[in-house]
Amino acid sequence: MTPERSDTAASSWWEWLSWRGRKSLPNKPPDPEILPLPAHSVVASTSKEAEVLEVIPPTNGWERVKALYSGNKMEPDVIERVVRMSFLGGFLMGGATGYAQARQTFEINNVGRKYLSPSDAVKRKFDYAIVRFAKGGFGVGFKCAFISGSIILLTTNLSAYRDRFSSWYFPAISGVLACALHSVGGVFAFPLGVVGSAKAFGLGVSSGLTLSAAVHLYALAVDKTADEAYRMFKREYEKELKAAAAWDARVGELMEREKIMWRQTAVKKLKQIDAEKLAVHDD
Repeated sequence: MTPERSDTAASSWWEWLSWRGRKSLPNKPPDPEILPLPAHSVVASTSKEAEVLEVIPPTNGWERVKALYSGNKMEPDVIERVVRMSFLGGFLMGGATGYAQARQTFEINNVGRKYLSPSDAVKRKFDYAIVRFAKGGFGVGFKCAFISGSIILLTTNLSAYRDRFSSWYFPAISGVLACALHSVGGVFAFPLGVVGSAKAFGLGVSSGLTLSAAVHLYALAVDKTADEAYRMFKREYEKELKAAAAWDARVGELMEREKIMWRQTAVKKLKQIDAEKLAVHDD
């Protein structure tokens, strides 16, 4: 037998054995552990699911309202800022008014009273003025914070529920809220009854119209409708919130990694690190 024939016979014999072995094995699907799926297909399907979850917004009004309070959203941050600033402004205004009234009340109630010394009289007068300032300031501050925060809360939640913003939400909500608060608790210094409620409603509508005018001016400045301007402002605001959250996370990580106690020190060091990286990149 020649070498070529021997090689052909050997190959034929080997193919026959392989065919017999495959035929004798049971017909079962391949083991996924032996033949894994390509990695790119899994990643692609996962990324598609993530894209679907990110693209599809909540379709239900209540779901949109609940989504406002998850993550870095504009509405909770704006409500917090409005409440804080309204309380501060109301505290200063109410305290100044209370201080003027306290001075007159103190002088009327203490006519002819003798004190240990002139400094003792000044001290007592000053203490009384501080107490009246704080009392009047906290009262007016809480009222301003509650009313302003409620208006912004109801307006933003109504916009999310209807999936549409309108500048008329401000006067409508502020008017109804002012009338309800006056009727229930006499929050405003108007007489109770129909006349007082009408005055409270007018005060609320006028303050709401001021906010509505501000919204219209902003929409005209960007050449968009009120709803489009609101959505654009919301996107830009939330971008800044996410950037601020990322910066705070970096500062906290640096403080924990390098055991820095003072936040301002960590902020200064992180700015230096970013400046050095930027300088290296420019070079």
